Amino acid sequence: MGDRCACGPKRAVVLHVSLTRDELPCGRCGHAFAAEGLRGPREAVHLVRRWIDEAFAIEVLWFASAEYEDWAKGELDGPKSKLNQLGVRAAQQMSQTGEAWLYSAPHVKARQAVDKYLDHCPVCHDPTEPTGLIPKYGLGCKTCRVAGSSE
Repeated sequence: MGDRCACGPKRAVVLHVSLTRDELPCGRCGHAFAAEGLRGPREAVHLVRRWIDEAFAIEVLWFASAEYEDWAKGELDGPKSKLNQLGVRAAQQMSQTGEAWLYSAPHVKARQAVDKYLDHCPVCHDPTEPTGLIPKYGLGCKTCRVAGSSE
């Protein structure tokens, strides 16, 4: 494993659901860094680690169980789901001392209407603005700390 992101203090933490608990992407360079090395306010780091564990479990459930597939997709894609509410809180708290975002993108066959290019925040519905990050995380809501694709 090991950090491939070399952004240091300019790193932009992105809470991005994946089938790993070990890494998170940096929104500046797009490279991964070790989640265990995450630094920030104690409560914020705790929320991020909790989000990582829950997102991982729900993603695995989505892949492994037809019985819970619809529920899992709703948790992954629904802006008002408990998982995404936790992600917003974690990103907001992490942003007090650095830059952090919750990534919003539709999953395959998503039932929720998810804005592919994130022209509007899925949480507050305000128009998004450029984040200054790579295009995959290029639009976002600075209040809710939700980012998505600008391409």
